[in-house]
Amino acid sequence: MGIEALTLANVATAAQIAGAVTSTVGSYNKAKGERAAANYNAAVARNNAQMSEWMAEDAVRRGQDAKRKTQLQTAQLKGRQRAMLAERGIDLGEGSALDLLTDTDLFGQIDANTAVANAAREAYGYRSQGAGFLAEEAMQRMRADSISPGKSALTSALTGAGSVASTWYSFSSKGVTPFGGKKKSAGWTSGYDLID
Repeated sequence: MGIEALTLANVATAAQIAGAVTSTVGSYNKAKGERAAANYNAAVARNNAQMSEWMAEDAVRRGQDAKRKTQLQTAQLKGRQRAMLAERGIDLGEGSALDLLTDTDLFGQIDANTAVANAAREAYGYRSQGAGFLAEEAMQRMRADSISPGKSALTSALTGAGSVASTWYSFSSKGVTPFGGKKKSAGWTSGYDLID
């Protein structure tokens, strides 16, 4: 076992140390990226929830507009009916004329209520969708909070240290101590002592 064994031990151990350092840095950067991605996804979900709320508010406004339009159309129809009936000399306060005007009011109110109810259902759908986005945001925030680049790096460093220690022990048990020299019965010597 001479210089070749010591050189092999030094190279192997140095490679494992370099691999452990690279893995540690990689673990840190990966966790940092995952945390940033989770925070980004949470922000997107929050924006989507806000968009859903705006769409719900728009649906309610459109429902109110449709209600007013229906009420206006009903009033115009009723006005035309009154004019037509009055032109024919029919009493508006009794009989078929009264029934016609009452039915016009009833169906106009039903149409107006339908417009409001449809808008409310549409708004409910958007708000339900928004609630889903808020739940997604909360989940992504919890995910981001659970990712620790430092802990990931430490875990990787400890795993790498275990591998380096195992390699060190393997060579040391064969009488070669990487970066330290050859083991002699009287103690340790530097690697340069092996040249003799």
